[in-house]
Amino acid sequence: MRSDSVFRDVLESLRDRIEGTLAVSLIALDGIPIEAISDGSVPLDVIGAEFGGFIKSVRLSNTDLNTGDVLQLSLVTEKYITLLSEVTPEYFLLLVMRPDGNYGRARHELAKAKYSLRDELV
Repeated sequence: MRSDSVFRDVLESLRDRIEGTLAVSLIALDGIPIEAISDGSVPLDVIGAEFGGFIKSVRLSNTDLNTGDVLQLSLVTEKYITLLSEVTPEYFLLLVMRPDGNYGRARHELAKAKYSLRDELV
């Protein structure tokens, strides 16, 4: 299937272009991965599910806050820097990298990658 190849190519490009990447995945809002690349050191399925739940929670509270859609979200912990970036309202790129990874480059590359994926998902 053409989409699977496009998804994998984009994820591999992200992994190769962002220093410190441990895992990268295209996930649905429910956290289920559509495609993923990981070195095996990261519980990517659990992280995806948690971030999916968080986005749903933010969307619910957004009716009161009127902040607009979540376009990108990051969580920095002792072990990982995790970024979630919207591709469409139902699909997100999830990237997990080492704490010494290139955070700025990751944000930039994730923002660019959504344009490569968007047409394949709608």
